[in-house]
Amino acid sequence: MKTITLITNTELLNIRETLNLCHKLSNVGLKRIQIREKSLDEKELINFIKKIKENVEEDCKLFLNGNLRLATELKLDGCHMPENSAVNKIDLDQKIQLGRSIHQNTLNPNPNNIFNYFHVGPVFPTLTHPSQAPITEKKIINLTKNLDNIIFVGGINLKNVEKLFNYNFSGIAVMRELLLSNDADYTFLKLNEILNGKNKNNN
Repeated sequence: MKTITLITNTELLNIRETLNLCHKLSNVGLKRIQIREKSLDEKELINFIKKIKENVEEDCKLFLNGNLRLATELKLDGCHMPENSAVNKIDLDQKIQLGRSIHQNTLNPNPNNIFNYFHVGPVFPTLTHPSQAPITEKKIINLTKNLDNIIFVGGINLKNVEKLFNYNFSGIAVMRELLLSNDADYTFLKLNEILNGKNKNNN
């Protein structure tokens, strides 16, 4: 079963609308949310996280971007670390899942074998990182041979998601395709159908 991760960005969709979206999508099957907020101070971020917890189903896992201390204190399911973040095993709560971003020039993707999953991308051009070229097919193939639990990220939408079936991966992470959708329920369910639909392997 391939997963879909919603990446939040309240600069694109305000806090109230993001909370509503998390609630709606959780009700139709969303199981992963990555809280990626660059503009909220810590007090605002803590409040935002607590409200998300109140608005989603219990089986929807929450991952905080970049702040392991806060993710641990708030008892979140995981923390997603940028490419160049240094993490020591001694810092880790054994219950928390740790993810890492991997890009074209990333070396040693899983130092000390401490990461549980990997966001690999951008796989397509993306407005989040407009100056960053998509990761090459050669790099993707190399990573999928050596790593488990790869989640593709970057510019993924309904029109291009099927192109990812050339590779081994466990899920996708999306931002704009869900945050800015006119019908987010439909978009989520359609993405899930493409990724996990019964007829996918018969076509």
